[in-house]
Amino acid sequence: MPKHAKPLTELEVRNARAKQGAYTLADGKGLYLQISKAGLKTWVVRYRLPGSKTATPASIGYYPAMSLADARVHAIQIQQGAKAGKATPGIRKAQQIASASDAASSEAQRLAEAEAERSTLRASARRWLADKLPHWADETYRKARLVVEGYFVAEIGDLDIRSLQSKDVRPLLLRMAEGTPQLAKKAKQYIGRIVEQAIDEGLRPEESALRLDRLLPTRRAGHMPAVTDDEGRLGDLMRAIDGYGNRVVRAALLLAAWTTVRSGVVASARWSEIDLERAEWRIPGKEPDGRNRMKTGVDFDTSLPTQAIEVLKEMQQRSHGAEYVFPPQARQKSAHLSRDSLSKALRDMNFRGEHTTHGFRASFRTLGRERLDVDVDVLEAQLAHAPKNELDAAYARVKFREKRRQIVQSWADYLEELKVGDNMLGHA
Repeated sequence: MPKHAKPLTELEVRNARAKQGAYTLADGKGLYLQISKAGLKTWVVRYRLPGSKTATPASIGYYPAMSLADARVHAIQIQQGAKAGKATPGIRKAQQIASASDAASSEAQRLAEAEAERSTLRASARRWLADKLPHWADETYRKARLVVEGYFVAEIGDLDIRSLQSKDVRPLLLRMAEGTPQLAKKAKQYIGRIVEQAIDEGLRPEESALRLDRLLPTRRAGHMPAVTDDEGRLGDLMRAIDGYGNRVVRAALLLAAWTTVRSGVVASARWSEIDLERAEWRIPGKEPDGRNRMKTGVDFDTSLPTQAIEVLKEMQQRSHGAEYVFPPQARQKSAHLSRDSLSKALRDMNFRGEHTTHGFRASFRTLGRERLDVDVDVLEAQLAHAPKNELDAAYARVKFREKRRQIVQSWADYLEELKVGDNMLGHA
């Protein structure tokens, strides 16, 4: 008894790729897909006219212009017509494929090339980025785009997402792990999600996610570098910032230190958010286009210490009515100061691996508790850390508003004392 071919699936048809030579995929009942060396996909049906001992092959259309379902219907119609001995419009013998019209062949080739490009890692990764753009904060999107374009697209973008395997991304991730382990960790997350999206799009079979859990070398977990246990060194840091030559970068670093607001939000601060008379900074949780501005997406406000008012007045004179508080520096393409300028400044001050801009938050969380005896809940509210219940988080920030005003000023005064060297004054 002849063995019947297992029917094709739409996914198998879509994922069929060119090989060194032409080949076919059988759907059963005389229908099969012929894939040329160039990747052109042609539907072919075998039919038998009355009195004929052999079946005759005929091309009936090209994929994806003709879907699998349409090819099956068309094949049945052709075979029924052939049994009745009737001429069947559209039947072409396999030998006549080469003489098909240039226009039809060209269009089919174009569709095949478009399908192949859509299935590259490059195209899939960019679709993933475009999908995330409306929902991410600027800094989150910037970091993801850096990895996607600078590593995945630049180095392995031509790989086919439909057949991508863990071994294909392993060399790149391992190389990243040697120089930038934190970025490699993010890159592993990104490529996993890009593949998950390809599964959702039907480009990959279900349960074909990459096996990445043990791909990177095991490293001891750590935190962003921050000075948290050496008041003398923190004083050195504040003196270095105070004497930094670039006044714009200096001002942004000081604002980050005094308010403990995340560096990306500081760098993109707008004058419309700041009320110098009331000494307040009201930060919207989301950008006008819907992307997160705050990490939690929730509106946040903080008071400004007297030290910050003086620095911001200087920036006001420099900005000349611009939208952003901190203007971009030379060769920066963004509309405001780049967050990377703050990190670079700290490295230039010889604090590489010892303190980052984000580290001011850890310094505040530790020393605010140990030296200033601030209640943990107040510290968490000022840091805009969101508990599981977002309503509780918003309530806490309102509840502790006056306490947070006091602690922001106390923290700025404390840092000022460390800067001048009197770090034990009032904190013995």
